[in-house]
Amino acid sequence: QRLSTLVIDEVSMVRADLMDGIDRCLRLNRKKPSLPFGGVKLVAFGDLHQLPPVVQEGDLKAHLESVFGGPFFFNAPAFAEAKAQVIELSTVFRQRDDRFLGALNAIREGTPSATHLELLNSRVRPLRDIPGREDYVILTPTNQAATDINMAFLKALPGTGETHSAIVSGSFSDSAQPTDETLLLKEGAKVIMLRNDPDKRWVNGTLARIAMLKKGEIWIEIAGEVHEIEPTTWEQIRYDFDAKSDKIVESVVGTFRQFPLRLAWALTIHKAQGMTLDKVFIDLGRGTFAHGQAYVALSRCRTLEGLALARPLRKWDIIFDEAVTGYRSVFQPL
Repeated sequence: QRLSTLVIDEVSMVRADLMDGIDRCLRLNRKKPSLPFGGVKLVAFGDLHQLPPVVQEGDLKAHLESVFGGPFFFNAPAFAEAKAQVIELSTVFRQRDDRFLGALNAIREGTPSATHLELLNSRVRPLRDIPGREDYVILTPTNQAATDINMAFLKALPGTGETHSAIVSGSFSDSAQPTDETLLLKEGAKVIMLRNDPDKRWVNGTLARIAMLKKGEIWIEIAGEVHEIEPTTWEQIRYDFDAKSDKIVESVVGTFRQFPLRLAWALTIHKAQGMTLDKVFIDLGRGTFAHGQAYVALSRCRTLEGLALARPLRKWDIIFDEAVTGYRSVFQPL
């Protein structure tokens, strides 16, 4: 009720039903049913040319189409009702090379030329032939491919490693688990942090190395400094309507306690969205399967020189869903 402004980042990955739920929740709890988002000022940041919301089930996709007209956040009715406005940002901060930027923008729009593809495909090279390949983050479309690559790198490290099992209580769905229920780690393993550190030594998404494993303790190295990390507890929340109090109440139905990291020689492209990386190796395998996937993978890298591809990029790797441009009919230019 005291909320003034709500900021949502990476809004392109928010589904229409979730955004509609945010709208309804704010109207209900602020007791302003006639005002979009209960009168809260909403500021959303995102690039609809990047990865779309995840909709795996066919019946859910059909439901979103029939109820909202599509899966994207802007399909939620509140935006049209609010007469929302849009500002399109144009300055790129991650890259500076005009040739690289031109190719990335063409991939982003789904209209790469032969020249753009030739430039990017000049970076094709086997991973084994790349000096300092340990410094590269491998991006791949699927979880299984990332897992296979990570386990191959882990197996190549000396020693048998240690396993760390999560403590799961109550109802905590497998799909919601933030990391592996059983973590197999070795000293020297590349990992990614999954929670912001209260002391601000790292953030969610920071890359690190396992410096030491000792009797259930894990020490990581970041930028030459070694830190001990502690297990973290994630909660599975359920929301119910309490008729007596006439409000939504939340209850914890399950918990998942594990060290907040996972192996990170390879990451899925979805998990890399929002990251900025100096050295990227892209292995698209059999190809991409989602709108914006190729663009997100390529644009994580700061420079063309820091990019390497396992195979040539093909036109059919670049999937562009014209439905994402529907926001232009919902939002008015500011």
